[in-house]
Formats: sequence, structure tokens, C-alpha cells
Amino acid sequence: MLDVQNVTVDFVGLRAVDHASFTVEQGQIVGLIGPNGAGKTTLFNVVSGMIRPTSGSVLFEGKDLSRLGPADRNRLGIGRTFQVVKPFGGMTVLDNVVVGALTRGQSRSDARETARATLDRLRLGRFENTVARSLPLALRKRLEVARALATGPKLLLLDEIMGGLNPTEVNETLALIQELNSEGLTFLVIEHNMSAIMRIAEKVLVLNQGALLTEGPPAVITRDPQVISVYLGEPIEST
Repeated sequence: MLDVQNVTVDFVGLRAVDHASFTVEQGQIVGLIGPNGAGKTTLFNVVSGMIRPTSGSVLFEGKDLSRLGPADRNRLGIGRTFQVVKPFGGMTVLDNVVVGALTRGQSRSDARETARATLDRLRLGRFENTVARSLPLALRKRLEVARALATGPKLLLLDEIMGGLNPTEVNETLALIQELNSEGLTFLVIEHNMSAIMRIAEKVLVLNQGALLTEGPPAVITRDPQVISVYLGEPIEST
């Protein structure tokens, strides 16, 4: 589904991503981990079209995305959330999700129907008339997912969606991701909560100093000496 080929991103005096290559197959949940500053969000920005790589290419369902911006990539089926959630604070939860649904080219009435269905799907329906800025962090993060989901993605990029959540909220988020995945949605997930990502990921990519250090199933990654040295510090039990 997603094929990242030899992507490099250079900023002034800094190589943020260094010849990174990987694939995400349809139906997978793939984790992307690494230290702060490893280039994970920059890689998301390349995939979603927010920045252009210095070199390399991104293919989605066999189509080269090089000439496409974020809106066109979204229409093809790539959705994303952001590490710092920024809903339209003065708008209701429903209207926030309507904004996402409108990117499909729907009429406003159809977009509201899509938004309501999406909120129900994420168990946010009872908050539809709540002003977004008044939601607690866990619900703002879920709203971020809802807004992305309303665009109709085939692949959803989640950027630290579990950051700052308590264990109960993390478990609810994991269950939600698994439920959406069982319905056919593919995920690429940046996450620092290692015990959480290891529970749901089929494959884990490890980025360090912009380069892909290794990749593999969680049980292998958590005991890889290089990964332990540069990031984990100690082995983590995967389930």
C-alpha cells in the first residue's frame, strides 16, 4: 500500500531523514519508534505531502505521489493526526468533524451525516454539541482521530495519539485502533508508549538520527541490542 523509497530530507545544516525505505502493507498496523529528534514526524510530513523530500519517493497503492500536495494525497486515502492536537476550539465537536468530511466533496448535509456517523463510530456522539476547547485531552485526541477518519482514509498516520493519556485511556485508544483495523483501515503509528505500541503493531520500524536502524515484529525489536542501546534502555515484554 505505502512504499517509501530511499527518502532523504535535508534542512539547513541538518539531515532530518537519511535514505529511509520501508513499506506498509494493506491491513497492517505498523509502529514507528525512535528517540526524540529521530525524524519520525518529518517522515510523516513527507508521506502526507506537507514537505517535499530532498531525494527519494513515496508511492501509495502504486502511484508516485511526488507531484501531489496534502489535499490530493488525502483524497487518495492518506489521513493523519498531529502530535499537538489543535481542534477548532470555538466550534462544536460535530462541526470539527464536518470540516474533515467536507474534504470528500460532499454537500454540507451529507458531511454532517458523515460526521455524526464518525462520532458514533468513535463513541463521541454524546459530545457533538460540546465546544471542542472544553474537552479533556483524551477526548480532544479522539476528536483528532475522528476529524481525520471523516476524510475517508485507507491509511491513517497517528502521531503520538496516546501521549499524555492515563492507562485506562491508553487501553481505550488501543481497542479503538484495533476495531478500526479489523474494519479494514491500515495504520502507521508514531508512539513513545512502548508497551502500548508493542501490543498492537504487526511490524515496528526503528528510526535513529534520521536513518532506519532496523525493523521487525515487536518480539524481535524489543530484544534487539541496537534498539535497546539507542532507545529502549532495557528489553520490553511484548504481548
